Amino acid sequence: MINNEDGSSYSVLTLKIRQSGDRLTGVYCYVTRGGNRIDCPDEGENNLRGDVGNSKAIIEFDSSFGGRNGKAELTLNGEKLLWHLIKEPQNGDFYAPENYELDRQDVKKIAMQKARSFKTQSFIIILVNNCGDFFASCSDVKYYGMRNSDQRQIVLAGHTIDNSASGKIDGMLFKNDNIEYSINFEPLKLKVSQGAKVLVEQDGHWE
Repeated sequence: MINNEDGSSYSVLTLKIRQSGDRLTGVYCYVTRGGNRIDCPDEGENNLRGDVGNSKAIIEFDSSFGGRNGKAELTLNGEKLLWHLIKEPQNGDFYAPENYELDRQDVKKIAMQKARSFKTQSFIIILVNNCGDFFASCSDVKYYGMRNSDQRQIVLAGHTIDNSASGKIDGMLFKNDNIEYSINFEPLKLKVSQGAKVLVEQDGHWE
């Protein structure tokens, strides 16, 4: 996995790349506008393909907003991967940076990142821990959510749910007026409630 983050506006470009010979396949995902635009494919769907030679690759990618066959150049520079947009996706909307510098990351270290994303049956959700380690106790966490049915999006602020007995966090809690969004980590679950009434309760899986 390769990803990077622009903390000023919370824009994150993530590329999950697999190489077989000179061919590349994988996933392009770009979250921008403070989490209000989530251009990522459905689970299990590849939206990136291309060819690699020496330290460069030319890839094509599709947007989840309808744009198709965008083209970008990837250049390996030490431990950095440089993204340069060559051609915008056609016949639909898209969200992609013109230039971006990415860091190579070991998949085993994903759990230690500041941000993690997961999906439920109806939602795509990105959680951000602004205290550093994703699983650190924190009073400044963010929820960036999108409903699949109509792509309606919401951004919420909240705090972690701390477990004093184990010294770990059990999840995160967010509020939108009188509606509460609770994320439980083990098992991963989204629960939306209004007082005693449960509006949504869905199991999730990490991306």
